[in-house]
Amino acid sequence: MKGGVYRMLTEDGSDCYTDLKTNRTYQERPVVFSYGGIELLRVGETFHSRTRKAYTSMHGLHKDSLCFYGFYLKIPDYRVPKSCRLVDPVWSAIFDVFACVLEGDDEEVYWCCGCLADRSIVVMDGEGSYYHVEKGKGKRYIACNAPKAGEADFASVVKGLRKEAGRRAESVQRERQQNEEEKRRKRLEEIKDVLPFRMGMKWGLKWGDRIVVPPCYRNICIPVGGYCAFEGNACQWGVMALDGKVVVEARYQKVEIEKDGTVHLTIIPGKVKTIKL
Repeated sequence: MKGGVYRMLTEDGSDCYTDLKTNRTYQERPVVFSYGGIELLRVGETFHSRTRKAYTSMHGLHKDSLCFYGFYLKIPDYRVPKSCRLVDPVWSAIFDVFACVLEGDDEEVYWCCGCLADRSIVVMDGEGSYYHVEKGKGKRYIACNAPKAGEADFASVVKGLRKEAGRRAESVQRERQQNEEEKRRKRLEEIKDVLPFRMGMKWGLKWGDRIVVPPCYRNICIPVGGYCAFEGNACQWGVMALDGKVVVEARYQKVEIEKDGTVHLTIIPGKVKTIKL
């Protein structure tokens, strides 16, 4: 059959099915479910792993309750061993611990102890050993429930992992922000001759026939340099860039923009705040 399942007819005339990947036999016809590079068999009302050590899910799980996260498959399961420790002990085990199948790991199904800031995870196997798992790198042993003399315990290892994951996550976030800022800078350089346009009672910005800012403001002034003044509510003015990003909130009675990016914001008559964009 499809998916590496072998169908046999027994001597009494009934069907029997064998998973050729694990050599395990089932009396009901299995259905193969794929999640990324991970496969499970649905037999009746339960899911079965195709790992060397057998795993059977709780009864009656819907297929949509299983979630694939790029390198592991999350399977809701409240039968977590009491010995399983959490990455964050304050977090509820109801939400943070579940069974998971690791992509490319045919050994067994693990218990997830929590996610780190960089989206890597910590898992425990059936023997009480813990592993750090990163996308594309597989699992790496870090600790166990019964450490030997001189071996670091779970808490100290996870503390270091959390710090390192936090640094990596911050680095990724900075790089993402820099990339977004660079894309926005290039886009602003391309936008020329942006003009206000009116639709009904609202104003927006157009670049030729292309709508850059949808008509959602009370008023918009002719751009000066890379910015233009806009009126949100009556007598509440602010400043936006030509791509619609608000750089000064609309809460001033009057806004005057100079070509060098200097902006004069009238708070009340006679009280003016000057900023440089």
